[in-house]
Amino acid sequence: MNYLVMDVGGSAIKYALMNDSLEMIEKSSVKTPMDSLDSFKNVVKDIYEKYKDEVDGIAMSLPGLINKQTNRMQIPGKLEYNLGVDILKELKSVTTDRFTIENDAKCAALCEVTYGSLKGTSVGAVCIIGSGIGGGITLGDNVLSGSHGFAGEFSYLSTKWKDYEGFNSKWCVENAAFNLIEMIAKELGITKEELDGPQAFKYCNEGNQKALKALSEYCDILAMGLWNIQATVDPDKIAIGGGISQQPILIEYINKSLDKFYSKMPIPIPRVNIVNCKYFNDSNLIGALANYKKIYC
Repeated sequence: MNYLVMDVGGSAIKYALMNDSLEMIEKSSVKTPMDSLDSFKNVVKDIYEKYKDEVDGIAMSLPGLINKQTNRMQIPGKLEYNLGVDILKELKSVTTDRFTIENDAKCAALCEVTYGSLKGTSVGAVCIIGSGIGGGITLGDNVLSGSHGFAGEFSYLSTKWKDYEGFNSKWCVENAAFNLIEMIAKELGITKEELDGPQAFKYCNEGNQKALKALSEYCDILAMGLWNIQATVDPDKIAIGGGISQQPILIEYINKSLDKFYSKMPIPIPRVNIVNCKYFNDSNLIGALANYKKIYC
């Protein structure tokens, strides 16, 4: 059985023709339309038209908060035209009735608990570092939705209790991947436009002390957020995902920051186990398929 799986991001829609063995028979991407819902629907329809005779249905990973009772987007993420829209109904109208949608970070969590780093855990969590901080909490083989579908929305955790208004004190701003680039650029005395992710980590991996100072400070903030997750749900593991998680030095420095954090605790606290997401940038695609199979297979 083949499935069309889509991972909608703020800049691109990744899509793949996948089978039950998680093999990606074909994989490609198109630019995410930012102007209107109609443009978004047309792009999804065009992708579906390529594969409609080959697939059982469509599984989608989508940013934002979806009300599971109404299928309406309560928080649309970067796709502001989705606000208040019954997105499942709209997309089914131009494709097929066999269509599932789940939040992108929850897809990543479902992927990791079903096939990846969190498989076999009783309680787990996923922390996806990207344009914000995506998250998911797993209980057994399932991803916790919460009373309003808001469980695991780690982006909105506050990191500065005395400055909680607005977004500047929110985890999504403090530890977004682009913030690390800005911090390293500032330490190096260059503009953020002169530095990209690979170059920033090249400085870190070469032992540049200014870059490592910025990385350490970034991970100190990240450690506070991970501690808050640990104190709240006490997971067996927290799996770190997102593009920058593929850099081993990031996990190394996260653990260094956590060591500092725990060493200052006046009482013995269970140490959180930090691991990488097994499937990295494919977690959303695989998790979207896992969600589809839970519903239709």
